Formats: sequence, structure tokens, C-alpha cells
Amino acid sequence: MLVRIKGVHKVKSKLADGTIKEYYYAWRGGPKMSSNPHTEEFALEYAKLKAEAAPRTVDTIETLVANFKGKDEKNPDWLALAETTRRDYEYAFKLILKEWPHMPVKLTQQKGMKASIRKWHRSFASNPRKADKLLFALSKLFSYAVADEIIDKNPCTGIERIYSGSRRDAVWTPEKIATFRNGAPAHLLLPFEIAVGTGQRQGDILSLTRADYDGVYLRFAQSKSGKKLKVRVHARLKALLDALPEDEVPTINKHICLNSRQRPWSKDGFKTSWGKECARLGIKGVTFHDLRGTFITDRRREGSSVEQIASISGHSTSEVKTVLEKHYLADDQAMSDAVILRMERTQRKRKK
Repeated sequence: MLVRIKGVHKVKSKLADGTIKEYYYAWRGGPKMSSNPHTEEFALEYAKLKAEAAPRTVDTIETLVANFKGKDEKNPDWLALAETTRRDYEYAFKLILKEWPHMPVKLTQQKGMKASIRKWHRSFASNPRKADKLLFALSKLFSYAVADEIIDKNPCTGIERIYSGSRRDAVWTPEKIATFRNGAPAHLLLPFEIAVGTGQRQGDILSLTRADYDGVYLRFAQSKSGKKLKVRVHARLKALLDALPEDEVPTINKHICLNSRQRPWSKDGFKTSWGKECARLGIKGVTFHDLRGTFITDRRREGSSVEQIASISGHSTSEVKTVLEKHYLADDQAMSDAVILRMERTQRKRKK
């Protein structure tokens, strides 16, 4: 089969015996080709030489970011993350690429990279939570690259976090709950009661619409986990939901929680209003998110099992145990007192 290739450089040379011999090079100044010209073998050799000479693309940390987010199309794993999580990652990626611009990925696998990451992580020690978020984002990139078989190991593994605080004391006491119920305006009281009564996240509560309430249950689509939950409302919350005014123009997209101007809450708007109200009422040391942990803690104290709490909160059973053991019940005096009280009751029964 006759194969002609554009770009091949042909050189004629006169030998000592006077004959003319032709030599073929892949391109001017390129390597000499050994196959017979105008054959398939010649074409294959040319393609191989061109491929070998082409500049090789080197995977960098920037490549890992592009892979994680998606290049031509957004990565479904990236889109599955909550919007706030994506924003946190975007911010972290900027600082990561600023620290290691154009660093080849293969260098991250060599000795010394972990020390470099640890030093960078510690450079943000004045803001421990920020430092740990940045470390987590970098670790996520490497873990994703390991799963894609781009690298063999995650150099962030084994680097300890800086932030050691917890929310173990940040539980809404009955007194604080009563204070908020007695003093807060209706547009803040409703999301508060939904949080107290369902244990759901702020964003998922504020996104509820009239269509998510059927008179008995609230239906949640958790933005962080993607789980869909149906939570039965208790009497106090049901009374508030049933008392919502009817729409003059009914619409299934009408939000349940509205601000003082009867418009859907924005995240920043709710955060600002919530903070001002807690300050006005003198409520300190707790956040809206702590209502979620308070719900889990109170339900456990009432005797609900970890599995039952997981089914309503959207956590896994291991996550519920972590919340209970690490954050909220570590210093729970009521729980520890209950152990001694049960022991005393048992001893009295034995004496009788």
C-alpha cells in the first residue's frame, strides 16, 4: 500500500561509487527513519517518532484540582458537594496553588513533601479551624488522585490537626431554649422550632417549601448528604406550621420560613438576624448549628437508640456516636449522675 506523508524530510547523497542514495528523516533535523518509504511500516514509524518528540504534559497539583472539579464538564462528585463546601474548597485551592504553583504531582510522592505540607499547615496556626480546613481540602485532592490511580499515596496522611476545640459544652439548655421561645419574633421562632424538633441543618430548614409539609410530616432533602427524610412533627411545631397564613396566590414553591419582610431567607441575612437576636436575648456560647447536636443529645437522654436517632437526623450510626461521645456527652453531668442513681436504686432493692 502506497503511503505518502507530508513533512518527511528527504536527503539525497552521492556515494563513493557515484550512485545516489536517498535518506529519510521524520522532519528537518529529526531522527533518520529505517523503514522503506511509502509503506505502512514507514507511516507507523513516523507516527511513533512524532509521538515521542511531542512535549509531554506533566501532571501538577493544578491538574488534580481540574480533575476533581471537572474539566470540560463538571465532575458529578464535585456537584454532589454542598454549595458552602464547594466555596470552602475553591478558597482552599487558591491558597494551595499559590503555595505550590506548577508543582509536578510526582514530586508530592517524594520524601520531604509531608514536611512541606506540615509547615504550610502550621503557618495558619493563628486560625486553627482555617488551617485544618485547608489541610482537609488538600488531603481531599490527594485522596481523589489516589482513587484515580494518578498517585500512590496521600502525603497528608498522618499530619495532625491544629484545632482541638469541641462543642461539648455548646448545648442549648432548657433555660436558653425557654428564653428564645419567650422572646424571639415569629420569623426567627419558626426555624428555631423546626431545628429543635427535627435536628436538621440550617440550610435544609430554610429551603423548606409548603409542599414539604403535609400536616403530619416534614420532608427534607439534605443538601450535604443527598438523603431524603420524612420527619413527623410534634405538637408544638405542628401548631406553628398549621397557623401559617394561607397564600393569596397559592404556590408549591412558597417557602415555609420567611424573614420579617415575608421573603425567603438568604444565608447571610439569617446569620445576621440570628446573631442580633441572640445578643438581644443574652444567649451566649451556642449557635444555630448546636440545636442539631442538642436534638441528638436530648433524644438519647430520653432513651432513643443510636439507630433511631440516625434515622431521623440523617447521620450514620457512627456519626451519631461521634457526636454523642466526642462533642456533647463527654462532660454530661446528668448522664454520669444517672449511673450512680441507678446503682443506688439497685443496692436498695437488694437490701429489701
